[in-house]
Formats: sequence, C-alpha cells, structure tokens
Amino acid sequence: MKRLLALILFLGLAQSANAVYIQIDGQVGSSFDVNGSATVTVIGEDGSSWLGYLIVEEGGSGVLGDAVKLDAAGDLGAVSSYAEPGWGVGYELTAATSGAGVPITAGTQFTLDFAGNLGDSAKVSLYLDPEYTVPVASVYLTIVPEPATLFLLGIGGLLLRRRR
Repeated sequence: MKRLLALILFLGLAQSANAVYIQIDGQVGSSFDVNGSATVTVIGEDGSSWLGYLIVEEGGSGVLGDAVKLDAAGDLGAVSSYAEPGWGVGYELTAATSGAGVPITAGTQFTLDFAGNLGDSAKVSLYLDPEYTVPVASVYLTIVPEPATLFLLGIGGLLLRRRR
C-alpha cells in the first residue's frame, strides 16, 4: 500500500511540472549547424510559472543576446544576464503572471539570439527550478559557413588549380 501511495504521489508531482523546451530557428532537435547566428526560442507547454537559466555552458564558444520576453502585455516575466564560474554564461528567465494580472499562456515565452564565429561550438542548456543540476533541455550548436560561401570557396579553388 505504501508503494502505491508513493507511486501516486510521484506521478502527481511529475504531472505538475511545467514542460519547457527549446527550439533553434523553429526546429526541435539536439544538434544544429548554424550560419553564424540562430534564434533560440524557449517554449512552455502550459501556463505554469517557472524560474530557470538558459546558458552557454562553460567551455563553449558563442554568446546569447537580445533576450525578449513574449506575451500579449509584453510583461511575461523577467530576463537578466547571468554568469557563474564553472557553469556558464547566459540569462536568468522568470515566467510569471504579469503585474497587470495577464496569465502566462502555453507557447513561445522567450526568444534569444545566439551568435558565434566560424568553427565555434557550444552547448546551450535550459535549467529549471528547483533542481539546477540536470538541464531539462540541451542543444549543441556549431557555426559553419553558409552554403554560398562554401560554393564560392570551391569555385575559387578550382580557378586557382586551373591557372597552374
């Protein structure tokens, strides 16, 4: 009987957790090649309040910037820069009902820009309260040249080879 009660309690707590995930340029996945920059979108699947950190984990190159909180009133929560040695650099995000009483809605809640230089790679992770030890979502980003740039480099290489 105790096991059954423990299982019911566990399942009840698991259902009350806000499911939050991240997209890169509108796509869900775990690894992306991007052309110098990308839009990171934080999406909540329900209207629960939450506090979390979206960071470029230590050792990664590239930066997050231009954080925008999204809702009808423009007052979804709070966004502030965050850095902690040994962990990473990014933003603290708070999704909460606005001061005007506008509730949180499911869907896009925050957008940020990721930018880096050619060859940079980074792990971007979202950690939520109360356990900041395991990310609820992580993506790996690698900065690659645009296809047009690769094409022009290839043509230039062929022309140089042909001249010799």
